[in-house]
Amino acid sequence: MRRISLTLPDEVYNALEELAEKMRIDNRSRLIADIIMAHSVSVLEEEKKYAGSIVILYDHSRGETVYAVTDLQHDFPEVHASLHMHLGEDLCVEILAVKGEGKRLRCLLAKLREVSGVITVQYTVVPI
Repeated sequence: MRRISLTLPDEVYNALEELAEKMRIDNRSRLIADIIMAHSVSVLEEEKKYAGSIVILYDHSRGETVYAVTDLQHDFPEVHASLHMHLGEDLCVEILAVKGEGKRLRCLLAKLREVSGVITVQYTVVPI
């Protein structure tokens, strides 16, 4: 483990303290390390393997959206499971459990974002 010194503007320091309090984390080093790891994973390196989830919010009233999202799940063996949730008359959330190389997951994310009727696609992964 390495020890470093960090200088922050007051507003950033205050935001860090507020975040630590909200998350009930007493160890600032742990919090900063977690933030850095979460951000670095968001880049999805080509050859590195990841596991995690993809959350898709979409308009269910557009029938082609449902079929396109389902077809993509079948096209990508990196999708290991899915959970469907109804949020109202027209909105649905699909949560995909995924595992695979960064380049394949990036491709899946891009294709999901291209689907007409998809409102947002977000993901959380960890390197494995």
